[in-house]
Amino acid sequence: MKWKRFVIVVIWIAFALIIILSIVFPAVTGSTAQPPEARDSNTSYNLKNAISAYFTEYREYPLRSPDIDITVDTRDRLMDILFGSESEQGTNGRNQRGICFYTDKAAKTKPDGSPYRGVTLDNKGGGELWDSWGNPYRVRLDTTFDNQVENPGNPGTFLPESILVWSAGPDGDFETWEDNVKTW
Repeated sequence: MKWKRFVIVVIWIAFALIIILSIVFPAVTGSTAQPPEARDSNTSYNLKNAISAYFTEYREYPLRSPDIDITVDTRDRLMDILFGSESEQGTNGRNQRGICFYTDKAAKTKPDGSPYRGVTLDNKGGGELWDSWGNPYRVRLDTTFDNQVENPGNPGTFLPESILVWSAGPDGDFETWEDNVKTW
């Protein structure tokens, strides 16, 4: 009878060890890391949500043009506005309350010194956002408020969206759409 209890206890201990190792091993070896495309997809949606939150707060897009939908990249003034930088606060700024709508990890640095996979910040709270390959993201905004934007991958066609975000993907070319990471 004692040996049956012993076997049951050993089985339970082995089961517990398997569960613990299945949790600890990936965390220790780093095998839980996302592939770059998945990370950039998440970042694209986070940026889209940040722009939506800005719109909800201020009832307008961070950048505007009354005549055409605009396309900007995340090196431009857009990120200073979404970070709530000093230059965009106050009565003349586009983020008067200085609300930080977007945050991310600090960018890593390639051997050549260029940033990738995250944000670079300046000393006034502004900065830039980089994809996993060291390119900025692109953003297209429906600043004409007709509830559609031109599809950048298929000019002349329109998407029923108000905000598009995309990365050039591994090849770094915004014009080759097979590998681009996008929100539509």
